[in-house]
Amino acid sequence: MSFFNIKKLLSAFLMLLILVFQPSCSNDENKTPENITIEKTKKEKKLYITDQKIYGIKSGIIEYEITGSQSGTKKLYFDDWGRKQAEYTNSTIKVGKYTKHSNLLKITNGDLQYIINLEKTTGTKRENPLIEKIIELKNQTNYGEFGEQLLLISGGFETGGDIVADKKCKVYEFKKQNSKSWIWNWLMLKSETKRGSINITVVAKKIEENVFIADTVFIPPKNVLIIEVDLEGLRNQEGEMSPGNRNEY
Repeated sequence: MSFFNIKKLLSAFLMLLILVFQPSCSNDENKTPENITIEKTKKEKKLYITDQKIYGIKSGIIEYEITGSQSGTKKLYFDDWGRKQAEYTNSTIKVGKYTKHSNLLKITNGDLQYIINLEKTTGTKRENPLIEKIIELKNQTNYGEFGEQLLLISGGFETGGDIVADKKCKVYEFKKQNSKSWIWNWLMLKSETKRGSINITVVAKKIEENVFIADTVFIPPKNVLIIEVDLEGLRNQEGEMSPGNRNEY
């Protein structure tokens, strides 16, 4: 075999090696700095939510009665110190001549939240809105319990104490929301909201503590059409379209 043919054969072999090994490293090489930053941020957010105890007890089931301008029932399942939640609300709101019935399921599981209309079998998927507050509070670990910090950062302030469903509660007032909440183990056992002609009261009627709850409770039903909502992307788009910087609360 001539030297020219050997050189040609080696060139072909090297090209074959390049083609074989290129796919194995292309995933990392094709990632832009922006994509890497997004993945890192998502991982950090998951760590934030898994590090915090939202409630003061590990698991439970609470049944509520809703009265006033809105009437109906609500049932909350939670586990993993509140990091997993499923809240069923079946109610009717009446304000003047306006009447609307709703049958909703809100599932919060780690860094994700689903809001589902059980009658229309449709829903939305979004990032758990609690994550932003957790990030905001990450450097305030020495100031009270995490549940208390969430109440304070939401504008609540303690005004006294009371008993609801045989549980000793702290009462917090939220002036911006025109509401009060009765809190036990950082769980809401009672709330009152008064805005103009709207008056809604939610009261816990039955509480089961530290019970087993299957993981399937925190998974959306299979027959539901889920649409993903990118809240961060919408906020960024809104910021780009606005004529000036704007703070929204």
